[in-house]
Amino acid sequence: MRRGRIFIYLALILIVGLGAAYFYLKSTGGLGGLQAAPTPANQVSIVVAGQNIPRGKLINEGDLSTINIPGNQVVAGEFTDINLVIGKYSKYPLDQGMIITGTVLSSTAGNLADTGSPWSALISPGMTAVTIPVSRLSSVGFGIRDGDHINLIASMLLVDVDANYQSITPNLTNGLLASKSDSFYIGSGFQNVPGAYNLTAQSVSGLSLSQQGRVELDPNFQEPFYIVPAESQRPRLVTQMVLQNVQVLHMGTFPLPGEPEGGSTTTQAATPVPGNTTTTTVSIQKPDIITLVVTPQEAVTLTYLLNSGVQMTLTLRGPSDDVSRVETEAATLQYLLSQYRIPVPAKLPYAMEPRLDAIVPPLLPNDIVTPAPAQ
Repeated sequence: MRRGRIFIYLALILIVGLGAAYFYLKSTGGLGGLQAAPTPANQVSIVVAGQNIPRGKLINEGDLSTINIPGNQVVAGEFTDINLVIGKYSKYPLDQGMIITGTVLSSTAGNLADTGSPWSALISPGMTAVTIPVSRLSSVGFGIRDGDHINLIASMLLVDVDANYQSITPNLTNGLLASKSDSFYIGSGFQNVPGAYNLTAQSVSGLSLSQQGRVELDPNFQEPFYIVPAESQRPRLVTQMVLQNVQVLHMGTFPLPGEPEGGSTTTQAATPVPGNTTTTTVSIQKPDIITLVVTPQEAVTLTYLLNSGVQMTLTLRGPSDDVSRVETEAATLQYLLSQYRIPVPAKLPYAMEPRLDAIVPPLLPNDIVTPAPAQ
């Protein structure tokens, strides 16, 4: 009996001690870690999309939420009062968690027709989008996707031209006739000078034209020879990387309103499988253009290259590459010979037979296409 009373006394003492400790910690602020941490004074609540909001939707309170950010990170156009957003219309599709700004809202639904395409919202301020043609070879085997970053290489052919005519040299020469006369214009009139001849060159039509050549002295006979080109001027190839770290806005043609993404077409055809009357065949159109996000000056450069017929090749960058620009050296014939130590073959008194004028890749058995038999 006495032992039971001892346990009761100990329990009462423990309860009283815990109560005293609770009131002591509460009075001294020691329970702050057990309570919800208050928002720091330098934090500001801004309005974000609480869920995915489609384009043109009337925004209500259930569509919105708030997040806390440092006060020095608030930029112009962001809302700190949720009531200023309720009742507005979304100009573009808004993903959940996206910060709401004044540029994505409209006061009336009628203004949504003037907001443009949804892709314009993906272009950063000061940038612009331009489209160039691509092929399977120039677009990394169609491995480029929207949002990737690429480098652009340009290859062009250069020739020498006459500065005045802007025509490819050498110029063509024509036949000339000269008239003989001993009358010269001296001072205020013509005077006869015996033994002197005035040569007046006249172009003669109907004669064949020939390329302008040059005079060279033959070292053996010490006689001058007039040498003309045996063929037209050969263009000189140069290749250089002109743009780096360019963002891809879209690969292929943008779908029109009501058109499926990717421009795929669906056709119905009969099938001999029992129980089925139709089968669906989907034909996907391969992309032949790509849209890039560039600066206005880069857009002008790309337009010039495109209009000049320059061949452009795209290279795909890795997702972890930094934004720094790598200085590259233009590739020319001289660069290849010197950089990779390619010797110019010597002129030997013997050669291989048969004569080789072009490098032709070997024809592999899998490259041989057998035509299908006629139905």
